[in-house]
Amino acid sequence: MKLKKYILLTFSLMALAHWSSAQQINTLYFMNSVPQNTKLNPGKQSEAKWAVAFPVTNMGLNVFNGVSLNDVTYRSNDSTILDIDGLLDKLEDTNRQMSMLNSEVFGLYFQKYKWGVNLRVNYTNIEHLTYSKGLFNTVLKGPASQEVLGNPQPLESVAKVFGFMDVAIGGNYRINDKLVVGMTAKVLFGSHNVNAKLNGQIYQDDEANLPLVLNGNIELASNGLGDIVDEEGSVTIDGDNIAEDIATFKNVGFAIDLGATYQFSDKLSFEASALNLGTIFWKDDTNYNYNASLDSINYDGMDPVSLINGNADNPFPSIGDSLNFVDVAGEAPGNTPLPTIVNLAATYEFWDRATAGALFSQMFYEGEYYPSFTLSADKQFGKFFGFGLSYTADKFNAFNLGGMISVGFPGLQVYVLSDNILSAAIQYDKARAANLRFGINLPFGDVEKDDMPNSLKKRMSNRRRR
Repeated sequence: MKLKKYILLTFSLMALAHWSSAQQINTLYFMNSVPQNTKLNPGKQSEAKWAVAFPVTNMGLNVFNGVSLNDVTYRSNDSTILDIDGLLDKLEDTNRQMSMLNSEVFGLYFQKYKWGVNLRVNYTNIEHLTYSKGLFNTVLKGPASQEVLGNPQPLESVAKVFGFMDVAIGGNYRINDKLVVGMTAKVLFGSHNVNAKLNGQIYQDDEANLPLVLNGNIELASNGLGDIVDEEGSVTIDGDNIAEDIATFKNVGFAIDLGATYQFSDKLSFEASALNLGTIFWKDDTNYNYNASLDSINYDGMDPVSLINGNADNPFPSIGDSLNFVDVAGEAPGNTPLPTIVNLAATYEFWDRATAGALFSQMFYEGEYYPSFTLSADKQFGKFFGFGLSYTADKFNAFNLGGMISVGFPGLQVYVLSDNILSAAIQYDKARAANLRFGINLPFGDVEKDDMPNSLKKRMSNRRRR
């Protein structure tokens, strides 16, 4: 039965993705040899005079799981067993999840002493989910458990998924030897926007046949996907509509990033940035609204008399699979603000081409606050090899150990970084986070000596000698 399979799959994915975080990968902030770190602060200056991001290879993924394998499983007789109580203890009455996938389709960076410019094209997909604990009680505890039997379990969930392409033009300007300011202006082109809201409850009756009753409805609104419900009331998505909306610029938005760096001394600097200050505006003519009733999903329970007497070929009636969406009049999902991120940082060069840094990052989205704090230390060995380590504490996990590495040769740079790759490798069963960014750049040309910022002169002169 399709619906039953979809429900069980959805519950599994929600459990694995519980409390996802779409925050930036903080370790990138301190990787000065990688031009993409200007995304996190437009006031930063790139080390290479020219750099080209190899098309589509620069990607970032950030997902946080509030539940680790160790939290929800235990070992018994050489077998791994699901700890149902452990999983339910991790769930609150209302739970929130967020995740982000970003790809730099193209990037071009140019830097001089007084100023620098960059042009980037990116694609981003963001997912935000709010859901209740109620259905997990029914599925995991069983119909006859004390918490479930005869007690209505609320089904309340709001899912928001949207994607967009942005064309960004950024620049930095050196006001004096100490202060650099920067700004990035972004034109946003929304590809899709889906809002789904579940309102209802599930009820396991305490009658002898244990019938299962659902009531309520699912409200679905979408932009940029065309008519996603077929004649049978099933949801089907055609990817061609996404490409069409981007190509025809139907859903346009605007955003800016602001940043600054202040060189307090030869070794110490202070930095700040505010990112994603903007909104996507969705057109009404690309909007569709649907509604599906949960009342048609039912399970009449078993017939205990027929089961005991053996008088019935099938004493277990099937679950109704008739969840059908119908077109309804409704409002568009509305404009979509981007997750706003504020960064405050300080860096200190404690050794030749070795830097320590601290970053306090805050993200605000859908009324939620996501703070994180990162400590980092990195060293550039010679001209083409860099290595660093980072420690990050966020809202849900106080220990994440990450790293960064860049390698290459003239005209090529490959980098990989993560906020938690080392802690996850050491104890994978206790890992609650997974984030990763990697990419290939084509850097070439050195900043002319007269064009070089004072903060880079020593570092770049050592680089040339080696």
